[in-house]
Amino acid sequence: MHDRRFWLLFGVSLLVRVVLMPLPEPIDFDLAYFLFPWMNFSPGRSLVELYLHGEPVVNYPPFFVTILWGLGKLYALLVPTLEKTPVQMALVKLPTVLADMATGVALYLAAGQMERRLGRTSRLPLLAAGLWLLNPAVIYVSTIWGQFDAVHTLWMMAALLAATNKRWGWSGLFMGLALLTKAQALTLIPLLALLAWWSDGRALARWGVVAAVTLAAGLLPLWIGGAGQSLVQIYIKAVGYYPAMSMNAYNPWFIAHIRTRELLGYWVEDSTALLGPITIRQVGMALVAGYALLLFAVLLRRWRAPSHEPSPQAEAAQQIGAYFVAGLLTFGFFMLATEMHERYILPALAPLALVAALHRPALAPYLLLSLTAFLNLIHVLPVTRDQIALMETLPDIRFLISGVNTALFIWWTWLFVRGKKKLSGW
Repeated sequence: MHDRRFWLLFGVSLLVRVVLMPLPEPIDFDLAYFLFPWMNFSPGRSLVELYLHGEPVVNYPPFFVTILWGLGKLYALLVPTLEKTPVQMALVKLPTVLADMATGVALYLAAGQMERRLGRTSRLPLLAAGLWLLNPAVIYVSTIWGQFDAVHTLWMMAALLAATNKRWGWSGLFMGLALLTKAQALTLIPLLALLAWWSDGRALARWGVVAAVTLAAGLLPLWIGGAGQSLVQIYIKAVGYYPAMSMNAYNPWFIAHIRTRELLGYWVEDSTALLGPITIRQVGMALVAGYALLLFAVLLRRWRAPSHEPSPQAEAAQQIGAYFVAGLLTFGFFMLATEMHERYILPALAPLALVAALHRPALAPYLLLSLTAFLNLIHVLPVTRDQIALMETLPDIRFLISGVNTALFIWWTWLFVRGKKKLSGW
């Protein structure tokens, strides 16, 4: 952390975000329809009241909602009228910007740790952090869109970093916080459980207990206060809340979503039976499960315990494999499951940034994935109002982006499956 180059990168990245934070949404979107109403509801009311009576209905777990509730009270002290100002714009984006920066630090530390284990120094840790901190898709979600995907991405990365260092209690704590922030963090649970089990049974128990206690500590106060039904809706019924094949995530389901609408004249929900009683949603989840099993099978084959103490190079290779699988699990969820939003690709960009920095063949697909993710975002929430009129005059490239994402998904999977056990093969 004494690298001046890193702090220069950190400062420039933070400055970009600080400049963009006060800017309003290009058009009324999530801030106007969800985050600001919840924030403005908070003064004079409890968190439980926000879950029970907030408009629109609060459909997120309590970690970020609690922060938003606190920010609402703070803003009421600064601007009692609660009118929309640049201060409110910056304030609501502050947690996600801080999460962005912390994730960059985590990537720098993780890559540097691997470098030290290999007994060498290079600029690769700087590259790993830069691929995240200067990523236009990451910056756009946090500082223009104002959504908090970066927050649960930070907890997921922290849980993974702790697990690869065998800090199972800390990993469980961060995993619990990730689940308290967004239900999509569930995608990382099988990998972290596998890492703990591979270490020993006590590690798995310690990780699981701490994660469960953290989750319970965040949920019980709301449950006791009377918001239990809301929590059930958030976690148990998250799947099916938006029953579309794709919620603007440019993946194969998006093509099917639009084409069926053009052919049939109505939107086909993912609860529609596709093969006998099997629904489209269930097909998507089966694809996600099958893909995860493929990744774990490859990973376990490479992690056969040697008869002697593993070398630093072998340990570094195992760590890179864990980050690789973490990124692919999230990427696979985005590509194969139905009901995906465009922002759900963001957690994949953090661990894959580390892979792209340490494994040269992964750099090109990472840059392309960042580009398609950014294009997906600005097609859903345009950068400016003028862009809306401009897009109407240009060819529709949404299917092209969906196709490129599919090719990138295959490319990334191929890079992982063909990799060798040695670090040089990753």
